[in-house]
Amino acid sequence: MKLKTVNAILEHALMGCDISPAEGVVLLKQTDQEAIAAIRTTADRLRNRQVGDTVTYVINRNINFTNICEQHCSFCAFRRDDGDTGAYWLDWAQILEKATDGVQRGATEICMQGGLNPQAQINGKTLPYYLKLVATIKEEFPQLHLHAFSPQEVQFIARIDGLEYADVIMALRDAGVGSMPGTAAEVLDDTVRRVLCPEKIDTATWLEIVSTAHQLGLHTTSTMLSGHIETPEQQIAHLEKLRSLQKTAIHQGYPAQITEFILLPFVGQEAPKPLRRRVGRDQPVLTDALLLSAVARIFLGNWIPNHQPSWVKLGLECATEALVWGCNDIGGTLMEEHITTMAGAVGGTCMEVETLQTAIASLGRPYQQRDTLYQVMAEK
Repeated sequence: MKLKTVNAILEHALMGCDISPAEGVVLLKQTDQEAIAAIRTTADRLRNRQVGDTVTYVINRNINFTNICEQHCSFCAFRRDDGDTGAYWLDWAQILEKATDGVQRGATEICMQGGLNPQAQINGKTLPYYLKLVATIKEEFPQLHLHAFSPQEVQFIARIDGLEYADVIMALRDAGVGSMPGTAAEVLDDTVRRVLCPEKIDTATWLEIVSTAHQLGLHTTSTMLSGHIETPEQQIAHLEKLRSLQKTAIHQGYPAQITEFILLPFVGQEAPKPLRRRVGRDQPVLTDALLLSAVARIFLGNWIPNHQPSWVKLGLECATEALVWGCNDIGGTLMEEHITTMAGAVGGTCMEVETLQTAIASLGRPYQQRDTLYQVMAEK
């Protein structure tokens, strides 16, 4: 595709217009270095225009409460069956200990997700178990924002207990969940999902649960697992579904919406062998992740202004580079992370605040602590 065509698309975006899916595919398929440089520059200009130069971060603690899971996703090195070597299921005291550690280290957020453990029940019901997870933390630390339970976990609870999605979301919200992680999205294309995660919810169900959360006042994030078997056309279709979802939340006046987009490049080092062989590499391709980050900013930025790379998957140096490819947030401290680390990621499991600040400052950009919903935190 001629550079002239790429420049016309980029000029369209710089005029404040939404580019079309077809135009997004054109950008993603670029191999010419001059065209890619123009895409990066445009993404960076739009980032500056839409959210400014300040790079944000959140002090949070991750709690993956169990890796026992009934599903067998082809990319997952985290899951175990009960009784397997390495299988674990945290008890209430361990949950509280981890939350306490987070608070002592300045966390404003607990991010909590886990495997779909069929034994995770109280009196034969699944929802009460999840409500006790919430209560264990919120009763001790009511000030913490609990960012917890993906659309897949909502569907799991609803299916096991015979509930509507709205009933599950309202119960979690009323118990103290503050927002929903937009994980389990992987790629919102059922052809891809049948290979990656055939037992997971389909695209329509993921979109329905996230939209229901917005209608019920629960903000969500959004994600994409990239760099495995998906095509540029499927990547853009995924972004288009997210953009449409956000437009609906805004135009319908829902009390909540998507707060951020997070690109999650595939890490395959310890992934199950069939998918690992098919993908043919163990670690993300940085150039691909950066181009997709830039195109995501161009495609989504008018509607989802906050974009975040994954330092866990890319490493901090590469995640910092993404900040000049359209991203404006460096993510969280996490303090502990199992899902990506067990897949063989090299980024580590914990970041000190000072380390994140130093990385941001290396770009000559200011930094600012935020909360989960992107409200600026007052300086202490």
